[in-house]
Amino acid sequence: MITPGAGALPALVDLLQFLSSVKEAEEDQVWARVLDKLAAALDCEAATYFVFLPKQAQLIARASLGSAGRGGRELHVESGKGLCGWVAKYREPVMTADAYADPRFLKQFDEETGYKTSRVLAVPLLDRMELAGVIELINPRSGPFTEADLAFVSAACAACALALRALRLESTVDKVTAHNASILENLGGGFVAVDTHGRVMLCNPAAKKILGLAADLPMNQPVDVTLMMIPGMAEILMDTLVKKETVKRQDLRWKHKGENRVLGYSTLLIQDPHGQVVGAGVTFQDITSFQKKA
Repeated sequence: MITPGAGALPALVDLLQFLSSVKEAEEDQVWARVLDKLAAALDCEAATYFVFLPKQAQLIARASLGSAGRGGRELHVESGKGLCGWVAKYREPVMTADAYADPRFLKQFDEETGYKTSRVLAVPLLDRMELAGVIELINPRSGPFTEADLAFVSAACAACALALRALRLESTVDKVTAHNASILENLGGGFVAVDTHGRVMLCNPAAKKILGLAADLPMNQPVDVTLMMIPGMAEILMDTLVKKETVKRQDLRWKHKGENRVLGYSTLLIQDPHGQVVGAGVTFQDITSFQKKA
């Protein structure tokens, strides 16, 4: 059993608190902060965050601490070359107490800067099975890296990758929702949708105008309450939900402010990405004038 050091738990809590405060998936900025926190927790002399470019099969340094900055020069590492390149190629971590004794180690960066790399811990940053980058921690002042250090860094990076993925998905959903809402808001015809419990979850401006509903109509109310002035439409929506059958180009006659009116409508089932029915909708137009001409 791997027992983490006394400072690992507070450091992990600090990291999780940071990740919970992140609102945008600015990945380089987030990973740079994570790098800083990991290096501080393990008291490392140097550290680097690399982003992976799959088309070029290269790691590019995006953030560096201490002597890993390599004099401010942008650092490129080919996949498969050096310790970090090996991590990128095989998607497995590396931990060594003597970098110069490891045949995978590239000495050229030390030769260029005069810095002596000794102890290295490098982990892949994985989004599911896709490689996003590599974090490399160098020369902890307290001694060689331990298995507990590796477990701590791996868990921290996995938590960060998961948080970033959730933020990306949330951003995508928000964009799609805003796009769909814009389409519905600008439809010339009315549209009303209910969830599987028969609560109104959407009623576009055209629907409110046609049905004479208030502009600030509250959502999430039972459809028979929201559409009490036109119970036939509430019945149509609930019937669509129960039978899971749709209709096209039907007429619905109702009375609005003492005047007989006719709506032309079609129904639809609302499904999630897995094909499960999550609601029902009705699109409609006021065709009273056309009926009179006919």
